[in-house]
Amino acid sequence: MATQTPENMKHPYYPLDLELPHYVPNENDIFLVPITFFGLVVGLALVVWVYSGKQTWRFSLGDRVKVCWFTMCAVIHTVLEGYFSIYHATIAGRQSYLAQIWKEYGKGDSRYMSSDNFTVCMESITAVIDGPLCFLTIIAFFRRSSYRYPLQLIVSICQLYGCILYFMTEVRDDFSHSEKWSLQYFWFYFVFMNMLWIVIPLYLVFQAVAEISKVQEANDKHSSNAQGYKKHC
Repeated sequence: MATQTPENMKHPYYPLDLELPHYVPNENDIFLVPITFFGLVVGLALVVWVYSGKQTWRFSLGDRVKVCWFTMCAVIHTVLEGYFSIYHATIAGRQSYLAQIWKEYGKGDSRYMSSDNFTVCMESITAVIDGPLCFLTIIAFFRRSSYRYPLQLIVSICQLYGCILYFMTEVRDDFSHSEKWSLQYFWFYFVFMNMLWIVIPLYLVFQAVAEISKVQEANDKHSSNAQGYKKHC
C-alpha cells in the first residue's frame, strides 16, 4: 500500500485514492477542537447532574446518570450530527468549529468526508428523530411522566439500531475508510467512541423493558384480583 508523504499528500483520509478536491486542512490544533466541544458537553451534563440532585426531583443515582447521558446525547445528536446532515457535501473544505471536529473524526471514518449515502441518511435521522427524543426523555424523567421508560426504550433502540448498522456497513467494506488498526483513528475514534452507543443503549433497553414489565405484571395482577372479587360478589 502506498504511503503518504508531505510531497504527495492530498488529504489524510483512507482509502488513499479518495477524491476530495475541496479538502482544506484544519486551521486549529487537532486535539483542541474536539476536546473543547466535548468538554462543553460534559460540562453541561455536570450542570444537569447537580440540578437533578435536588431533593425536589427525588431521583435515584441511576436516574441522575441516565438524565446526564440523555443530555449529552441530545446535544451531540442535534448540534454535531445535525451540522453534518446539513453541510456533509462541503464539510471537508469548511473551517467552522464543527466542521473541524468532523474533519478530525473523519480520519477514523472517511465516509463523513465523502457524503457516503448511508452515513448521511443515518446521521440525518439521528439528528431529526433521536435528538428530539432525547430531550423528551429528559423532560419525562424530570416530570416523572409515565412515558419516561417507553421513551427511554424507543430512543435507546433507535441509537442501538443505527450504531449496529454503522458498524456492519463498514465491516462489509472491509474497514477501508480508516487507517487499519491505528490506535488513535481506528481503535479510539471508530471503535471506542461508537461502542458507547451500543453498550449503554443496550443496557438502557433491558432496564426499560424490566421497568415496563414490572408495571404490566402489577396491572395484570390487579385486574385478576378485581375479576376474582367480582365473581365472589
